[in-house]
Amino acid sequence: MRPLSELDDGQLANCVAVLTDIDDTLTTDGQLPAAAYAALERLANAGLAVVPIT
Repeated sequence: MRPLSELDDGQLANCVAVLTDIDDTLTTDGQLPAAAYAALERLANAGLAVVPIT
């Protein structure tokens, strides 16, 4: 798996959603840090569905 930042625009052109784990991926000690929340907000503002899974 690669970070989204490593993908170019062509590879992301058809992306409609981002699936993400929650525990210890987005959260730290059970808390959602502001940086993680901001990243989720940027994804949503870019028109992507954010699907938390665990």
